[in-house]
Amino acid sequence: MRTDCIKQSRIWLKKIQFIYSPDCSNEARSSIYKEIETMKSDYILSLRAGFELIRKENLDVVRNFGYQLIEDAIKYFWNDIPLSEKVSIKEGVFRHISQEMKSLQDEKIYLKTSVSKLVVEIMKREFPQHWPTLGTELEQLAATNALCAQVVLLILKQVSEDVIVLRLLDGVRRKEIQQALVENLHWLMALFQRPIQLMLQTKAENDEELNQLLSTCLQTLNVYLEWIHLKLIEETGILRFCSLLLHSAPAYRAASLGCLMTVVERKGTHEEKKTIIKCVTEMDVFEPLVACCLSCSPAPDESTFHLLLSATSILVSVGELIGDLSNEDYAPPAVFPQLVTLLAELVGHPSHSVSFPLLTMWLDLLDKTALAKSPVVNGLLPQLLQTLQNKLLKVGLPSRHDSVSCRFSQFEFDDDEAFLTFFATFRNDAGLLVKKIANLIPGEALRQAIFWAEQVLAAPIQTIAEGEPPASLCTQYSPSYLQWDSMATFLECAVQYPRKNKNTKVAEAFTPQGLRLLGQLVSFTTGDALLLSTTMSAISPLTYLLSATESVLFNSLVDKLLSAIDIPHMKPNDPRRYSCRLLQSHACSSFLNLCTAHPLLLLPRLDDLVSYIMTLLNQAGESLQTSILIEAAVILTNELTDTQSQRDHLTQLLGPLANWWRSPEFSQAITRPELFAEYMGIMDWNTALAKAGNRKQCHLCLRSMDSIARRLKAAKTSGDPYDIIAGELLRPLLDNIFRYIRVSNALYSIRGQMTVEVAATLELSENEKLQILGLNAPPSNRVKSDAVRMQHFVHDTFGFALQFLNSFVVKYGAMFFSGPSLAEPLLKTLYYELESLPLARIRLLIRGITRNIVTRCPVERYNDHLIPLLPRLLEHCFRRINEGWLKIQQVRDSEEEVDVFEEELVRLFARDLLDLVVSVCVQRAARGASEGDADMMEPKCDGETLSELAPTGSGGFDGVRDIATQIRSCEERPCANSRVPS
Repeated sequence: MRTDCIKQSRIWLKKIQFIYSPDCSNEARSSIYKEIETMKSDYILSLRAGFELIRKENLDVVRNFGYQLIEDAIKYFWNDIPLSEKVSIKEGVFRHISQEMKSLQDEKIYLKTSVSKLVVEIMKREFPQHWPTLGTELEQLAATNALCAQVVLLILKQVSEDVIVLRLLDGVRRKEIQQALVENLHWLMALFQRPIQLMLQTKAENDEELNQLLSTCLQTLNVYLEWIHLKLIEETGILRFCSLLLHSAPAYRAASLGCLMTVVERKGTHEEKKTIIKCVTEMDVFEPLVACCLSCSPAPDESTFHLLLSATSILVSVGELIGDLSNEDYAPPAVFPQLVTLLAELVGHPSHSVSFPLLTMWLDLLDKTALAKSPVVNGLLPQLLQTLQNKLLKVGLPSRHDSVSCRFSQFEFDDDEAFLTFFATFRNDAGLLVKKIANLIPGEALRQAIFWAEQVLAAPIQTIAEGEPPASLCTQYSPSYLQWDSMATFLECAVQYPRKNKNTKVAEAFTPQGLRLLGQLVSFTTGDALLLSTTMSAISPLTYLLSATESVLFNSLVDKLLSAIDIPHMKPNDPRRYSCRLLQSHACSSFLNLCTAHPLLLLPRLDDLVSYIMTLLNQAGESLQTSILIEAAVILTNELTDTQSQRDHLTQLLGPLANWWRSPEFSQAITRPELFAEYMGIMDWNTALAKAGNRKQCHLCLRSMDSIARRLKAAKTSGDPYDIIAGELLRPLLDNIFRYIRVSNALYSIRGQMTVEVAATLELSENEKLQILGLNAPPSNRVKSDAVRMQHFVHDTFGFALQFLNSFVVKYGAMFFSGPSLAEPLLKTLYYELESLPLARIRLLIRGITRNIVTRCPVERYNDHLIPLLPRLLEHCFRRINEGWLKIQQVRDSEEEVDVFEEELVRLFARDLLDLVVSVCVQRAARGASEGDADMMEPKCDGETLSELAPTGSGGFDGVRDIATQIRSCEERPCANSRVPS
C-alpha cells in the first residue's frame, strides 16, 4: 500500500510541476485539476500523497499543494479516519515540523502558515478531550529550535483567531477550546516574552532569525491580548516589555503600539477599565510611549507619521477611559497631569488627522465636571484656546505648499476635495470645543477673541502667500482671508456664553468691549469683497449687543449691510463674481438676522426698504438678494400696529410677483409638461440661455412667496386680520401653486422624450443623495455647469412650492379646508402621475405636505377631504415600498452589490409613511381625549385604530386597516448589511 502511495505521489509530483510550468495549456491544466479533485475523495491516498509531497527537497509550490491535500483530508474526512491513523497523522505533522523542514530563514512564511493550519484543524476536532497533552507537546516543540518556536506561535495565532475572535466553531466546542487555552496561558505568556526579552538583552536588530521570530511573536500576542484576562496582563507585565521595544527596537514600534492599542480599546466594566489604566500608566509603559510619541512628532516620512497616529490614539484612549471613570470615586493616576499636558500640546500638531481624535477626547473630558474643574485641566484651557485659534485656519490642502500641514495632508488625503470634506467636520468639532471652553472660562475666551480680532483689524492686508504671483484682491488662500475667516469663527463661538447668559458679570463686563469691537468692525472698509464677507460673519454674533441707545452704530451697521447687498451684478467670467456673491449672501443673511432680532429698531426704515425692493423687482435683480429682502420686509410689517398699513406694504411687495405668477402666459405654460419644459428651456438646451429670464422670474416668485407665507403671522382664529390678509394676498396664488406642482410631477411622465443629459436634471443631485444617506456634502467652489444649474432649478422651485403650500396649510388651515372636497383636486395636482414619480419625490410629498394636511384637517371635514384621499394614496405608497424591497432582494439573490442609496431610500420612505399613519392615529387619539374617552389617550398605530377614524357610517378607512399593519412590518423588514439611521 505504501509503495503504491509513493508511486502515485511521484506521478502527482510530475503533474503538479507541469501545471505550474509555462508550457502547460489551459486544457491540460483544467484536466489535471479535475483529476486532483477526484483524487481528494480518497482520503488515504490524499494523506499518503500529501506527506510525500511536503518533503523539503520538493519545490515550494509542490510542498504547499501537499499541505493543502492533508488539510482537506483532515477537514472533510476526519471522522472517517481510524484512531490509529489519526495518531499517525498527529505524529507525522509534529515530526515534519521538528525534523523535516528547512531552517527558519530558508523556509517561506506561507509554508510555515500552511503547516500550522494542519495542527489547528486537528485541534478543532481533537483538543482538549482527545488530545490532552497538546499543551505540553507544543511547549516541547517550541523549545526545539527557532523554526519550531515560530510555527508554534503561528499555530497559537491561528487557533485564537478562528476559535475565539472569528468564532468559526459552535458555542460548546469554542468554550472547550478557549478554556483549555486559558489553562495554558502562563506558559504561553512565557513563550511570548522569550523573544522580546532576547531582543531587549542583545539588541541584535540585524539578527534575521530573531527578527522573524519576534515579528511573529508580537502578531500572536496582539491576537491574545484581545481576550485574555486583564489580571494576567497585569501580573505578567507583558505591556512593559512591549513598551521597552519602542525605544530599544525601533523596527518593532508599529507592532508594539498595536499590542498597546488592542489593550486600551478593549470594552469592559469599570473595574476592568481601572486595570487597563493602571497597566498603561505605569512609568515603565507610559514613559516609553510618550517618548515614542514625541520622537515621531516631526514625522519626516509616512511610516513615522502612522506611528505617531497610533501613539496618539493610545494616549487618547487612556484619556477617554479616565473620563469615563471620573464620575465615580476614582482618583486619576499619578501621570494624569503629564498626560493631559501632552494631549493639549498634541492638539496643536500640524496634522489635522493627529488633532482630530484629540478634539473629540477633550470634548468628552470637559463634559465631566470633576475633571473640567480640576486645577490641572483648568490651567491648560487658556493654552488650549490659543492652540485652537491656529487649528481653525483653513490650511493644509494636499495640492498646496503654504503650510506645514500640507505635507501631512499628502499622507492622508488623495485630493483637495477629500481634505475639505474632512475639514468641515474638523472645524465643527474645533468650534464646539471653543464653545465648551468658553463656558468654563468665559472671561479668558472673550479676552482672546477681542485681542485676535483687534490684531486682524490692525494688520495690513496680505493678498498672497509667500512664493505666489502678485494679486490685487484676496483669494480663498490669501493669508489675510484665512485669518479673518478663522477669527470670525472663533469670535462667534466665544460670544455664545454672554449672549445666552446676559445677566452674568462676564456678560456685563463684555458689553462695552463688544460694542467697541462692533464699532471697529463696522468702520472697517476695504474694496475686497471676500474680506468684507468675513467681516459680516464677524459682525453677526455681536449684533445682540445693539439697543435703542446705540442708534448711530445701528444705523451705520444697516448702511454697511445695505451697501454690501447693493453690489452690481458681475458677469460670469468676472474673477470677482464668486467673492461678490458670497458678500451679498452674508450681507443678506446678516440683515435678515438683524430684522429678526431688532425689528422695532429697523421699523422706521421699512418704507425705504420696500422702495429699494421695488427697484430691484423692476430691474430684475438677483433672485436670492431680492427674496431675502422681501422676507426681511415681511418680518418688519408684522410689527406694524395698523393692519391696513401692513396690507398696503404686502400688496406693494407681492403685486409684481403675483401679476407674473398669474399672468396668462405663465398660466398657459404650466398646463402641460411639454409647454412648461419649452417655456423654461428645459427640453432644448440650445434655448436655455434665451429662457433664463423665465427661470429666474419663476425662482424669484416661488422663493419670495414662500418667504411671505413663512414669515407672515399665523391667524389665531377665523376672521383674524392675518386671516383676511392671507385670504386677499396668498389664497389667489394657490391655483397656480397646485398647477406648478402638477406640471413638475408631470415632467417625469415625458422623460422618455428627453435626451440623457436633460433627463438627468430630474434626478437627485449628489448632495441630496448624501443628505439622504446622512452624510455631509463636501464643500466645493467649482463653477456649476448648465446641467447642474438646471437640476437645481427643477428641484428648488418644486421645494419652494411645497413649502408655500405647507405654510399656508399650517397657518391658515381653516381657510384651506373651508371649500369643497379637496380629495380629487389633490389627486389630480399634488399627487399627479404617482406611477411615474421616483420614490424620492413621493417621499418629499409625504414629508413636505401630506402629514400636515392630515393633522390640520378638521374632524368634521374628514368625509370631504381625507376619506376619499388616504386609501388610494397609502395603497400606492405601500405597493411602491414592496416593489423597492423586492428589487433589492433580487439584487441580493443574484449576489450583486446592493446600492446603499436605494436601500436607504426605501427604508426612509417606509418610515415616513409609517409616521404619516401614526399622525392619523394621534389625531384620533386627541379627539378621543377631548371627548373624555380615556381609551383614546394613548395613540396606537394598528388596523383597528385606523378603521375607527372615519365618522360613523362612512366606511372610508376600511381600506387602510390592512395597509397600516403591512407598512409597520415593512418598515422593519430586515435587510442584510443595511444601515438604519438614528
